Amino acid sequence: MSLPMQTATIEHPAAARPRLLLVEDDATVRILLEDRLDKLGWQVESAENGAEAFTMLREAPSRADVVLTDRMMPVMDGLAMTRRLKRDRELGHIPVVMLTGVAGADDVDAGLAAGVFYYLEKSSSPKVLASVLSAALQDVRRQRALSTELGQHRAGFHNLQLARFQLSKPNEVEPVVSLMASLHDRPELIIQGIYELVQNAIEHGVLRFGFQAKSQLVASGGWKRALAERASDPAYASGVAEASILRREGGLYVVVKDNGPGFEWRRFAESDPVRAAASCGRGLARAAATTFQQLRFNTTGNQVVGFIPAARRVQW
Repeated sequence: MSLPMQTATIEHPAAARPRLLLVEDDATVRILLEDRLDKLGWQVESAENGAEAFTMLREAPSRADVVLTDRMMPVMDGLAMTRRLKRDRELGHIPVVMLTGVAGADDVDAGLAAGVFYYLEKSSSPKVLASVLSAALQDVRRQRALSTELGQHRAGFHNLQLARFQLSKPNEVEPVVSLMASLHDRPELIIQGIYELVQNAIEHGVLRFGFQAKSQLVASGGWKRALAERASDPAYASGVAEASILRREGGLYVVVKDNGPGFEWRRFAESDPVRAAASCGRGLARAAATTFQQLRFNTTGNQVVGFIPAARRVQW
């Protein structure tokens, strides 16, 4: 396996270095990745296969914020390990980023069904590696913030039948999504899926970023700056998204719509091996596989209705 040698460094305060568990059976590759991840600001532990990694996490669930794993390994491969993690109540929240070669449709589908957060090509640049791991870490922090902010008020959300929000800025997404997810008995299980729908409405519907433009910006490291600049641009001030969640006897209905022109949602609502290692474009497919039992768009793609059953579907 060839690994690019160029390294991009990301600064983290010493006390705040995020923790990563690297699962890789090839000693040479493992050493190279450990060095690269250290330079990117991660505190790294390693395991040689999925069984060893699972045992390490069961013994100390807080030892890893993110798991980065190879796909093919002896004893227990990356997919089997991911399935076991996602079945475990204490470990199921940990994002798993999977290293892969060229992924086929079956591989992508299997990964989404197992609960893989992201596929990453083994030859990806350090900048792409840093971006993917940063997105996974943001997911972890989003879930922790949800638990902290809403722990004292959890009981009150059981009486809430309908919540509707209007938003137009990227920094409004996480607070809104946190409140919506809190209608579920285990909000940490559904927050990422709802986030994908609402964030998509803001990025594509309100701010009009397309897949190609976002891919290029993410790959170049300019995505966050471009998102902030467009959010403050008066030309996009009329854009608005609406996100609602409705409780019914069988579960929760999530409705997200925006006043944008829509997008080609059919390309993104299902897994596609062409995007298996792309820098973006898999959020909707992941949401459909892990959060929603049904996900239906209107013809243009600027409205989606998702259903989350009261007894959450378990695929892992």
